[in-house]
Amino acid sequence: MSRILFLNPYYYPGFRSGGPQRTVMNIADAFGDKNDIYILTQNCDMGCTDSYDVETHKWIRVGNANVMYLPPKDYNIKSIKKYSADFDTVYSCGLFCGCTINAILLHKFNKSQKLYVAPMGVFSKAAIASKAFKKRAFLFVFKSLGLFKNIVWSFTSEIEREEAKAALGSTIKEYIIAEDLPRKVDFDAQIAKIQTCAAKENDVLKLVFLSRVSPKKNLEYCAQILNKITDKEIIFDVYGTAENEEYWDRCRKLLESLLKNIHYRYCGEVNSEKVIDVFSDYDAFFFPTKGENFGHVIYEALTSGCVPIISDRTPWLDLKENGCGYVLPLENQEAFVKTIRDLAELKATGGIEDMKIKAVEYARDKYKKSIAGSGYLNIF
Repeated sequence: MSRILFLNPYYYPGFRSGGPQRTVMNIADAFGDKNDIYILTQNCDMGCTDSYDVETHKWIRVGNANVMYLPPKDYNIKSIKKYSADFDTVYSCGLFCGCTINAILLHKFNKSQKLYVAPMGVFSKAAIASKAFKKRAFLFVFKSLGLFKNIVWSFTSEIEREEAKAALGSTIKEYIIAEDLPRKVDFDAQIAKIQTCAAKENDVLKLVFLSRVSPKKNLEYCAQILNKITDKEIIFDVYGTAENEEYWDRCRKLLESLLKNIHYRYCGEVNSEKVIDVFSDYDAFFFPTKGENFGHVIYEALTSGCVPIISDRTPWLDLKENGCGYVLPLENQEAFVKTIRDLAELKATGGIEDMKIKAVEYARDKYKKSIAGSGYLNIF
């Protein structure tokens, strides 16, 4: 039985950090019953000062993992050194996170411990372009000091590996490809829910945007597209944390000025445990993201039968050929406009139910294949 320490700054019951936290939770769900998984994290959610109602500095059983919560002031190199000393293997999430930086610094003096680093999408063009000077300076300094030596990189795909190689070159010596694991869901229940609700639905297309509100997730683009649709009645609800207030103000002004046939609402934040229930209330997930190394939220939309309308900058490129979604280039706004108009027609004629069921079946197949062939098995 393997015994591994995961470092991630945020964990359950938090939800605001999105994909990285979901990744670790899904690993624990899939493999925690046959391996000893430990998670060292903070006792508050991203951007929050309120603490969870949990004991700190103590291992607590949470689902299939043992979790230790630390106050932010204690989530430092001293604590990571103390609590990681009992582990031969450490897996740290997010290259630019404080926990990973500290783990890399400690690893320089403890080569007997195996350190995996999961970049979590930080090498994508969109991610590296944000605060580019600061990030490139960090990479240059760590490369120059040899701090990336003897690290095992955990990439979600060959695409992410190539992006990392472009930034780090020959520094990358050892790596694994471990695609992010999807969430375990009762797929039969989701299909039954679609079939039950179909007869009660009206013919108005219900679109949803559910993600962190940041330039990378591209909510502003959604508003630009919807403003070009004048002949269809559409409901458009937005869920998410405003990560960038200046960007959110710009998006809100655009959304509030949409034409009267587009019914917009901001619905606040969503706990990760309720995401699939939220998606179940909508026909399509409008998500023209500028880049995802996996995109847990896309999978979660599929599991609920919420048809994704996404950019071609994610790994989910085969949705259209499987009859369960649309993958479009951001450079072609008219393609997005046409797709939403066509989907509105499909909803009005009652033909969307079959597509929603295909989405759930696609997600079921994805889950089975992901668990059976997971690169995380190489770690355990």
